[in-house]
Amino acid sequence: MATLSHATTATSSSSATTWLASYQHFVASNEFYRVGWAAAALIIQGCILSPALLLTMFYFGGGDWQLLVSNLSFLLVLVPILSAMPVKYILPTFAFSFVLHVAIILINVL
Repeated sequence: MATLSHATTATSSSSATTWLASYQHFVASNEFYRVGWAAAALIIQGCILSPALLLTMFYFGGGDWQLLVSNLSFLLVLVPILSAMPVKYILPTFAFSFVLHVAIILINVL
């Protein structure tokens, strides 16, 4: 007997699934280097971003809320690192904290 319909596979190549799939592949392939990513995030956060923010706060007269937000965003990066979470949790928290620090620095300078 002949088949009445042929099986076809529907593929979707939208840009949303492409960047998400590439991010998941990047995170999965870099899980071996989790300690390096954690150390880099902590060094950039603690040795570059936080001192630059504090210098701009004290030089341009930032408010107390800026110190609170910077400390909380620093802890946002520190918690996944100290709890040994995978890279997929470390990188987004670091990116959010990085954007937040840069935004506060730009608020102070401008």
